[in-house]
Amino acid sequence: MFTTDTLLGITDLPERTRKDVPRIVNRLLGQTFLYQDVETDKDDYYIVSRHRPVFEAALGLAGFTLLHDDYHRIFQVVSDFSYCRMRHKLDESLMIVVLRKLYEEQAEQLRLAADPVVTVGEVREEYRTITGKERDLGVIQYETLLRRLRKLGLIDTLDGRTINVRDSEARLRLRGSLKLILPVQTADEMEAWVKRYRAGGPEGGEDEG
Repeated sequence: MFTTDTLLGITDLPERTRKDVPRIVNRLLGQTFLYQDVETDKDDYYIVSRHRPVFEAALGLAGFTLLHDDYHRIFQVVSDFSYCRMRHKLDESLMIVVLRKLYEEQAEQLRLAADPVVTVGEVREEYRTITGKERDLGVIQYETLLRRLRKLGLIDTLDGRTINVRDSEARLRLRGSLKLILPVQTADEMEAWVKRYRAGGPEGGEDEG
């Protein structure tokens, strides 16, 4: 009979690491991204990095692919099938496009090695620019959207506090995972995404991501 122990026992994994594999695989599946520069992720990140073939094989059996962004040092898990892919509402997809566009503009303008930082006011202005003022969101909608995207690991506050969308000067850190979740390489590709969502679809519609 095959068990986790027998499957992992054919590798040279230390015993403690073998016990950690199921937990870390579950964590990867649950939160999608694993960051080297996040204190709570760091230990697991290095375990995956040291034993990457083991995790690739374990995830591959379940139909998932383990990816790594060498520049930002982020592991990402992507489903090879449609069953487990996240479906975003239209406004969530629009906000991801907005944040990805701001990321690219800031990174190009400042040429920073670290993740760029924008204000809540800049996010709201870009959202209006891309979608048109008729699609502008209220405070509660902004809070819900940004908190959800923070939970996904796409953005964060600089001080770790709750996102305050009423403060236009409140600063948000744009994580490198935005480049992974929306992998565009050129300005033309970015413009194509903007046009796609500007044209849009029905309010409250869904998009697969």
